[in-house]
Amino acid sequence: MKTIVAYKSKSGYTKRYAEWIAQELGCDIKENPELSDILGYDTIIYGGGMYAGGFNGGKLITKNLDKLSGKKIALFAVGSNPGREHEMKVFWDRVLTAEQQKYIGYFYLRGALILTS
Repeated sequence: MKTIVAYKSKSGYTKRYAEWIAQELGCDIKENPELSDILGYDTIIYGGGMYAGGFNGGKLITKNLDKLSGKKIALFAVGSNPGREHEMKVFWDRVLTAEQQKYIGYFYLRGALILTS
């Protein structure tokens, strides 16, 4: 099986997790992917930041599910949220439909809050 870890990262936390996952799996990695970058893979692990309840870049997957049919897909979100189960359910329900949640794996990884002045 050909696997890729694809991601979008603003703060660097998602990038760090993506690199760790790709290293552990011994697979390809791609930052800021286009659809064409991931179509040739059997398994797609996609990561993005969680910002104001949104998922950075997640629409690349959700809007192209017809083209990604038959592939194994997992999403990971990274954010400063403590990851409370009820809060994460609301988030994932916003990102994925109930039907999509049946066949797309998804999980949350803790990042950090970055304050700028």
